[in-house]
Amino acid sequence: MSSQPLNVFIVDDEPSTRMVIGAQLDAAQYQIAEFGRGEDCLAALDQAPNVILLDIEMPGMDGIDVCRTLREAGHSTIHVIFISTHNDLETRMRAYDAGGNDYVVKPFAPEEIEQKLQVAGQILSRHRGLEQQTEVATMTAFTAMSSMGELSAVLQFLQASFACQTLEQLGAAVIDALAQYGLDGLVELRCGARTCAISPRGECSPLEASILVHMRKLERIFQFRDRLAINYPFVTLVVSNLPKDDPDRAGRLRDHLAILVEGANARASLIASETERLAQASGIKQAAHDLALYLQESEGRQTELRVNCLDLMSTYVLNLENSFVHLGLTESQEGVLSNNARKTRDLLGDQLILGMGAADRLNKVINVLQGSANV
Repeated sequence: MSSQPLNVFIVDDEPSTRMVIGAQLDAAQYQIAEFGRGEDCLAALDQAPNVILLDIEMPGMDGIDVCRTLREAGHSTIHVIFISTHNDLETRMRAYDAGGNDYVVKPFAPEEIEQKLQVAGQILSRHRGLEQQTEVATMTAFTAMSSMGELSAVLQFLQASFACQTLEQLGAAVIDALAQYGLDGLVELRCGARTCAISPRGECSPLEASILVHMRKLERIFQFRDRLAINYPFVTLVVSNLPKDDPDRAGRLRDHLAILVEGANARASLIASETERLAQASGIKQAAHDLALYLQESEGRQTELRVNCLDLMSTYVLNLENSFVHLGLTESQEGVLSNNARKTRDLLGDQLILGMGAADRLNKVINVLQGSANV
């Protein structure tokens, strides 16, 4: 959004709720208008609100009807955040079908509304830049749909999925395939602890993401009227507009989409495996690097130790031989002591050299580890 305040409508039949929300919001950031009835909110749409905080249960026109009415009137860019005491999937689906963008459950912390409005401002800003791109993409998708059969869209997706290296790319390919069928839907892809949720408008809104969380708990393929959910270990697809008036085509689309999601699941599984492999390779590479540094330091210390030991032995032999003049030994005795000391010095040097051979073997192991990590 620009530096201008966000224009926010607070629509709730409870004055206390409107007062709490209004008091929480900074006047420098938000321009606030309050309404106790849905009809009054619709009558004031010429004030161009950016966000509507909309209570669901109100006398007269409830929040669901208000949202559906403004969407049908063409107000697609207004960010609608529903407020309700209900936290069930059915109410959330009604809010989503009506065109809602987010959902807050009463009672709520005042700072939660502030956070939701900040997210809404970011989303609205991104949507402004994407509107033109979305129009071009939609025209391209429908043009492609008119030139190919239903099954060819699946084949095209499977071919495109081979080039997808990230969950975001794979999710975008699924959404593009849906567009070729004229379908609207949401897709969630999972890789370990990471989740990627995508809609035709880009990243899923909080409400859309919460619907995906509920849908992933259902069976493998679940259809209710014009809604369809397909679940695989790495992928969940939700379609909201199967053709109700053409059961045969709806059945074919369900079969095609099942194949499409199975292919997406296989590719997501490979992406997860590749991500894990790269993480392991990175760990091996780092371990080999650390081991090489340690070995380099150890070799330096071993060399210094060898030199010091040989110096000490040489000094010992020299001191021993110099002391013979004071000990009154025979020449034969002096020779025995001197030879034994020299042999001990030479054996110690040989043992130190053997220790350096072990370092060479460790260097070979490090090279093997580094080569494995680079494969």
